[in-house]
Amino acid sequence: METMSDPATSPASSLPALIIGGGPAGCACALWLHKLGVNSLLIEASDRLGGLQRLSPYENLWIPGVQGRTGEAVAAALHAHIVAGGVPHRLNTAVTRVETADGFTVITKDQSFRARHLVLATGTRPAAGPFRPSPNVAIGPGHPMEALRVEGQRIAILGGGDNALDQARFVLQRGAAKVTIFSRSRLRAQPLLQQMIPQADIRIGPYAADQDRLSVNGEPFDAFGVMYGFEAHVPPGLSVCNAKGYVEVDRHGETAIPGLWACGEVTDYWHPCVTTSAAHGIQVAKQISLRLQ
Repeated sequence: METMSDPATSPASSLPALIIGGGPAGCACALWLHKLGVNSLLIEASDRLGGLQRLSPYENLWIPGVQGRTGEAVAAALHAHIVAGGVPHRLNTAVTRVETADGFTVITKDQSFRARHLVLATGTRPAAGPFRPSPNVAIGPGHPMEALRVEGQRIAILGGGDNALDQARFVLQRGAAKVTIFSRSRLRAQPLLQQMIPQADIRIGPYAADQDRLSVNGEPFDAFGVMYGFEAHVPPGLSVCNAKGYVEVDRHGETAIPGLWACGEVTDYWHPCVTTSAAHGIQVAKQISLRLQ
């Protein structure tokens, strides 16, 4: 377990602020709280910071000023910044439950933390629908798709958003014999992405995909790429989600529970991406610092 300037050394210790999740939103929030002089701790379930960018080996063309850098490189830069800045954080610290009585108690496998303000920056994870990951079924973009054997294969991409068409393009570039995109409704992806893969077979309308038979509407395939978007990841013990499954926040980033904040993609507050998530984390950090004055 990696710890940097950890202010929470005993189960009884209480922090002004605790951030759960080390993606762009959580890192930005923790960095700003640290710079603003707020004693805080960032905890992350995995062994590295960076969030979903860690799963992307592709160049991220949408972040100003980082042209030529992959998502993995962006994630590594976030991790390095937190470490170099001495921002208190813990890795390999998965939250098993959050209790909201008399402040906030965050329970992990090894320890409990107490905090006056709690920030959910837990982000999203690829939606799997009825499918399960396997050697020939990839859930979500990036590394799961790159692990599929596609050369000379027939690949079905399920979904009609940007990631579906992007992954279809990458699969074709890797030598797939055929790529068929299945979307139940009209494509939501940018028209430019569709223009980049004129050879893809795009089918709009209802379909039945069978993972065991690797077939869609009875047609056989060698592998599936499931691109059903993302769903919010919220720690157990909290009932703060709206009808869409995202954490509901006000314009400052606070939930209906005073002192409980959320930022980034877990809120679906702004158009989800690295830059808006980081901005939202900064906004929440500033609001917490003002509240603690």
